[in-house]
Amino acid sequence: MPLDAFTREIHRDIPLSQHMGFAFRHFNCAPELGAELITDLPLAPNINDKQTAFGGSIATLATLSGWSLVTLLSRHLGRPAQVVVYHSEQRFTASIEQDFYSVARIDAQDYQTFCNTLSQEPKAKVTVSVDIYPVNKLDQQSPSASYQGKYLASPIG
Repeated sequence: MPLDAFTREIHRDIPLSQHMGFAFRHFNCAPELGAELITDLPLAPNINDKQTAFGGSIATLATLSGWSLVTLLSRHLGRPAQVVVYHSEQRFTASIEQDFYSVARIDAQDYQTFCNTLSQEPKAKVTVSVDIYPVNKLDQQSPSASYQGKYLASPIG
C-alpha cells in the first residue's frame, strides 16, 4: 500500500492524526535490516504555552508511529492485522522548538520473530523503538524524546 493511501486511511480512522498534521515520509523493511518508518509532525498545531512541542503530541507521534509501523509491516507480509499497543515507556530529554519527526524501528531479530509468529499463530507481539528529533537535527545520536512500545498484532480473517 502506498504511503499516501495509508495517510488518507489514518486521517479518516484516527481524526486526531489529521488535526496534528501527521504525515508519513518513508517505510522500509527487509529481513536482514528490520523495519523502519519515518513520520513528520509540524510544530504549529502541536505547540504548547512555552512555544515548544507539546509533550502529549510527542507521545501521540511516538505511539502512532509504532502502531503504523506494525500495521504496515503486517500488510507488507500479507497478514493484515488489528494492532494495539499494550505497554509503552517514554523519555523526554530536550525541548523541541520547530517541526519534528520520528524514526520508528523494529530490529532485525524482532522482525524475524514477528514475521514467523504472525504467519503461524493467532497473535504476534513486537517491540518498536521510536526516537523523536527536530527537523534540523542531522545527528541522530541524541533524540529529543525516546519511546519503546510493545504492540500486539492479531491477523484479520
